[in-house]
Amino acid sequence: MRAFVALALALGLAAAPLAPAHAQPRAESAAARHAIPVREITSPGGVSAWLVSDSTVPIIIMRAYWRGGSAIEPANLTGVTGVMTDMMTEGSGALDANAFKERLQELNMSVGFAAGWDGVAMSLTTLSENREAAVEMARLALNQPRFDAEPLARIKRQMLVGIRTRETNPSYIANLALDQAMYPDHPYARRTSRESVEAINRAALQERRAALFNRATLQVTIVGDIDEAAAGAMLDAIFGPLPQGSAPPTPAETQFAPPTPLIVRELPQPQSLVLFSAPGIQDEDPDWVPLAVANYILGGGGFSSRLMSEVREQRGLVYGIGMSPSVRDFSAVIRGSAQSENGDVREAIEVTRAEMARLYNEGATQAEVDDAITYLTGSFALDLDSNAKIASVVHSYQAAGRDADYVNRRNDLIRAVTLEDVNRVIRRLFNPEAYTFVVVGQPEGLEGAEAPSN
Repeated sequence: MRAFVALALALGLAAAPLAPAHAQPRAESAAARHAIPVREITSPGGVSAWLVSDSTVPIIIMRAYWRGGSAIEPANLTGVTGVMTDMMTEGSGALDANAFKERLQELNMSVGFAAGWDGVAMSLTTLSENREAAVEMARLALNQPRFDAEPLARIKRQMLVGIRTRETNPSYIANLALDQAMYPDHPYARRTSRESVEAINRAALQERRAALFNRATLQVTIVGDIDEAAAGAMLDAIFGPLPQGSAPPTPAETQFAPPTPLIVRELPQPQSLVLFSAPGIQDEDPDWVPLAVANYILGGGGFSSRLMSEVREQRGLVYGIGMSPSVRDFSAVIRGSAQSENGDVREAIEVTRAEMARLYNEGATQAEVDDAITYLTGSFALDLDSNAKIASVVHSYQAAGRDADYVNRRNDLIRAVTLEDVNRVIRRLFNPEAYTFVVVGQPEGLEGAEAPSN
């Protein structure tokens, strides 16, 4: 399955709820002093979007997202949604694949599509002076994809090569083992196969496009050198031809299996990859913002985190180690990863569990909470230092269901987090006994912990 990056920022604070009513912001946030002017607009044809007009740089950036992704594709066609989105830029209208790509180069623009477990995305970047021509290319790609035989055969060949080589890819092996251990019967634990790839044909691509691209779940963000009138015309040209449609069906919520303390997948290599994960919370949960602070303290703060300090700096057992919350529409987990020499893996896991247990039993300190808040609020400006980054951040908030002004309140929500909030989240989510650990490699002293494959 292809990685889906359109909502990467949602794994941090993209959908954080309001802070607890008893907490008060420590100080005015930088975003509040220099607000991002997000406006909700509606085109003459009735297409809604969020708009940030900024003429500083003559570039326009658009992001769009539709609910419904790989998790709801037919099991016998696993991978078809990703192939469909890849094919959207392999020729459209009168332009075959080569002519389409040559035209993009002539215009110095980019248009692309991506598929994730829970949705599909579209992106457009163009110089202001080429706006009308770029909009036409985007319109063609979205509404008139050709799905020609030659590029389809090429993409399927590439996928089949990937299937042959993935069995020696430690990241693929570890993530599959973790998904199958945590929710073995859910589509999230499914992967492409030779049979499912070979079954993908033009009719299947057309069916997936018709099922997912409509106006029912469409969310659009536009940032850059464009005013409301021009943005409205852009929305109608690109998205106006889409049918209204309806929201697609949804898979069931994941049902987590009991944790497996240790799973080992043998793979000849000098290092081992370690993944560990436990059930988390969805981003509308009241504890979502405190979780960001708690996670920074334990494993999300780079060299300042407890795990990095104890496992890497103090003992030199890993090359690096970190954790972060991960949210999909129908599951939420907290995942961590580390890489270590085979001879150090056993001790690295023991120290990781011990440090988690110490935090779980004793809680964080006020100094740790203050340091985490300072970093999380101070570093946010770096996520907004270009229109491309603003588009990604604002669009992630839109897709996560936040209001248009959330970007300007985000830092104050973090500043409102208290030590009590953080320790409540630690007791809720960082019990080391709830975590499943997966090791891929040839770890010494862990032989015999092999779990059966699903």
